[in-house]
Amino acid sequence: MDASNIEVAKVEILHPTPQSSVISNTNTTVTPELVEEVIRQYYYRTPAVGGDEELILVWAGSQNREQTKRKYYKFGQKLLDWVRSEGIPDLRLVQLPLLLEFISSWGEVSPYTKSNQILMLRSLWSYGSAENCGYFLRNIASSINYDNFSDLPKAERYLEDWEMKKLGEAAKKMEGKYWLVFSLLFYSGMRVGEVGRVTVPGDERRKPREDYPGLYWHNFKWQPDPAPDDRNRGYYTIKFRGKGGKYREIGLDHETSKLFKKYRGTASDKAPVFPNMSPDPAKKGLPLSDRAIKRMIQDISEVAKVKFSCHWLRHSHASRAVEHKNVFEVQNQLGHSKTDTTKAYVRAKKDAGTGTVLPRF
Repeated sequence: MDASNIEVAKVEILHPTPQSSVISNTNTTVTPELVEEVIRQYYYRTPAVGGDEELILVWAGSQNREQTKRKYYKFGQKLLDWVRSEGIPDLRLVQLPLLLEFISSWGEVSPYTKSNQILMLRSLWSYGSAENCGYFLRNIASSINYDNFSDLPKAERYLEDWEMKKLGEAAKKMEGKYWLVFSLLFYSGMRVGEVGRVTVPGDERRKPREDYPGLYWHNFKWQPDPAPDDRNRGYYTIKFRGKGGKYREIGLDHETSKLFKKYRGTASDKAPVFPNMSPDPAKKGLPLSDRAIKRMIQDISEVAKVKFSCHWLRHSHASRAVEHKNVFEVQNQLGHSKTDTTKAYVRAKKDAGTGTVLPRF
């Protein structure tokens, strides 16, 4: 084809004419009402909640376990208080940079805590997004990266003998019931939520309802077990409502039982084991809350300069107990429904290995 013979038609150049914009005013200030209107128009739905407080309450209430509900609710209130302190009246106005500032405000926390709280943050925005609850226009928290520590073996949460010794010495030197609380958690293997009084979010903010009453002396029953050198020897069995609302009964070793029998004195069955001495009449005389017990454990940690938590005592109990008891007995003591869970708590003892018991050739 000869390109020189191609005729080119004249092209008429049209001047642009003003076109109406889909969005009439791109400078409109973003307000909660505007977000709600956009969701209504583009997702054809009305938000399922009426405000931040209701969102936090419904989100926390959607969790399965009662303690998880309380944990989520407490985190949600922490977020709301921080956002309000930054001068933002509504969570729908929060942008990603501000969420990152909120994470920075946590300061130095353990990797487990940071990972867990970021997961809660992502969960809240996912629950409240336009596709689900219809409250947030989009899920801005989904892009926040986090380190997932769930694959780390639980047995890593283990306290060495020298650490236990330092913690025990610190607990004994501290005033009050520190050594008693520390001893009960470690030697019984109980969860902190089985020792302390547990509350969960109620229908109104700042008005929680009781989920677990805490330990009273009627939960303890003395079992005589005389020995040739100690005719008064015995031990306590403790019957209580554990995880999942299931009642179980465990034994408490002789030494710790002796300590608690002396501590009880003449206290009646109706008396709490660890009474709350708060000046608040609504709390005074009730069992200490699980949060108060956690604070006591944190105090011991700071004095001993050994980082640990209540749950670390359960793991440390399990790892030591399997050296002398079979795994089924340890499973029963800890209240696990499966032996696999108990096995995950146990840390293999670090020594020269199993080759030490093999014959030499």
